[in-house]
Amino acid sequence: MTWLLLLAVILVLVAAHEGGHFLAAKLLGVAVEEFAIGFGPVLFSRKRGETRYSLRAFPIGGFVRLAGEEGGTSEVPFERTYYGRPAWVRFMVSLAGPVANIVLAGLIVVGAISGFGLPHLQVAGVIPGEPAAGALEVGDVVLEVGGREVWLRDEVGPAIQAAAPGPVRFLLLRRGAELELSITPRWDPDGERYLVGAYFSSRVYLTRLEDLEPGSPLSAAGLRAGDEIVGACGQSVSSLAELYGELEAGCRELTVRRGEGILQAALPELRPDELLAGAEFDYLPEVVARPSLPTAVELGIKQISQFFLALGQVIRGLLTGAIPAGQAVAGPVGMAGLFSQGLQVGGLATLLLIAFISLNLAAFNLLPFPALDGARMAFALFEMTTRRKVSPKVEAAIHALGFMLLLALMLLITWRDILRLFG
Repeated sequence: MTWLLLLAVILVLVAAHEGGHFLAAKLLGVAVEEFAIGFGPVLFSRKRGETRYSLRAFPIGGFVRLAGEEGGTSEVPFERTYYGRPAWVRFMVSLAGPVANIVLAGLIVVGAISGFGLPHLQVAGVIPGEPAAGALEVGDVVLEVGGREVWLRDEVGPAIQAAAPGPVRFLLLRRGAELELSITPRWDPDGERYLVGAYFSSRVYLTRLEDLEPGSPLSAAGLRAGDEIVGACGQSVSSLAELYGELEAGCRELTVRRGEGILQAALPELRPDELLAGAEFDYLPEVVARPSLPTAVELGIKQISQFFLALGQVIRGLLTGAIPAGQAVAGPVGMAGLFSQGLQVGGLATLLLIAFISLNLAAFNLLPFPALDGARMAFALFEMTTRRKVSPKVEAAIHALGFMLLLALMLLITWRDILRLFG
């Protein structure tokens, strides 16, 4: 079922991508000979006007065949062929496919947020001695910060900076009732910003152990499932974020509540993430609400912007060797595993994952590699800047070679994913 759903998703995303090329070509006067979903033998075909619409045997992609695109002759007048149109037209036709995927991703994100809603941020922890101590409580639902509605964690910091150095107004839900309070932030010279000293997250993990793997560091220290960590080095903790903060500060002594009793546990000198490995903690229920449509659009734009910023960091990491190529690239098998996880989480996660796949399809096609839209755009850009035109037959041959290399690369990535799956 996962594979069938993923296949349906890929078909929709490919149809949107090729539809972008198709519409741009029609609007800019380029004749379209075929609009195809899939590759290989034709399963279904119908011609309407000058365009043949077909469904092919292998639904792993699609294409729009433009008149004269492959460097050969065409029955339509030369001025309506791909190479008979100006370079800027070819550039826009190539760009239209990735743009269609980006627009579709935006629509999916906005629809998912508007339809399923988003979990509100909650206070995940308070740092002792900071301005938020004694004001905010773990589990407070954050509605506004500094008069701004906030939904994403990275919106909190800018809202605090905008209101600082004066008091920052927080509009909260505490135990079902609205509460408004003000916190005067402190200036952090190291980070050169104002801080209130609190952690925020849409899911707040507590310190009660739901499950603990035998042999894990906490298990070796004497803890077991059902225990609640209530202190670290004499400092009270009520959330995993607060506990992690104490562990990062060097604390290795825990106070644990077990039933009606209290016991002490000494931890080994490991990193905080290593100490908590193998432990599952209880968490507070999420508080989900539907943002207004303008807010959903704004959040969708932010999500897409963050995707491309993160993609830039990944590309930088690949070029510098900081990120291995095997960790950054996944084929159909790896994508199916990720899609299966999204289905288990719920509708919102599934739709956001589909939007993510659509954005990846857009970004991949923008690469200046032969047979991809980015390479076609590069040829058109070369002509626009130098006034020199590459021979259509040479360009077609380069794209054909690139297509074969892409197929070989896809087979290699798929084989690697299979080995990793069963390895």
